[in-house]
Amino acid sequence: MALYVKKATCEALTPLLTFKRFRGKINVQRPQVPHFDKAKYLALTKPWFLSKTKGKTPLELCTKDAIPSYKLKEDAEDMFQKIIAQEVNKWFHTSKLIGLCHVNPMPREQQFNAFKAFKLANMHFRQYGKKTLEMAIKGTKYETVLDFYVSRNMLIFSPEPEIKQMLKILKKFPAVVLMAGIYENRLVSKDDLQYYSTIPSLEVAQAGLVQTLNAAGSQLVSNLNAHQTTLVSHLEGRAKQLEEEK
Repeated sequence: MALYVKKATCEALTPLLTFKRFRGKINVQRPQVPHFDKAKYLALTKPWFLSKTKGKTPLELCTKDAIPSYKLKEDAEDMFQKIIAQEVNKWFHTSKLIGLCHVNPMPREQQFNAFKAFKLANMHFRQYGKKTLEMAIKGTKYETVLDFYVSRNMLIFSPEPEIKQMLKILKKFPAVVLMAGIYENRLVSKDDLQYYSTIPSLEVAQAGLVQTLNAAGSQLVSNLNAHQTTLVSHLEGRAKQLEEEK
């Protein structure tokens, strides 16, 4: 009897449990209708919102008065964006060559290589938002650039008019399409930029002009001294001939 009591009090009895789902799978898409009391409390506690656009025609919804009050208000003027706009305005007024480009989707690595190539050529490959660009150049002589700034656009700023160098770099990146440019404060097309790239620079043209003028002066001096030089050579030859006869 003592052994039986000890066994019964010291050992935990594990009940035999069998889990069984009622009527197979639970229907999630078409759940069972709840009980009346439960359905009543669910209906009372169901959240509801009053729509300000309910019962209005599409024409009425297009007016400004029909816009709900929960819409975001107009963003306040961002001081950082103002600083960026001042920087863009400075680039426009100090650059002798500006390229207006459209950028097709390209890998991030290729985009970094484009930034690097222009940086090594002392050019700046920049991307700005439409609002920032409007703050920078609206009301200035560069306002026409906003017509080209529609989708994914990039700007190339060059402190020197290195058109040939810019076109050479753009050939390596077909995703960057040159649309137009600003050369010496004039808006020019892509064809004009390609034509200007074939024209030598001002330094090369000046060197060629100086060489031409020097050549003309040297030719004139040689032509003026030609008869005297010929006479002197003939006299020297006759003198040598007379010396030989003696």
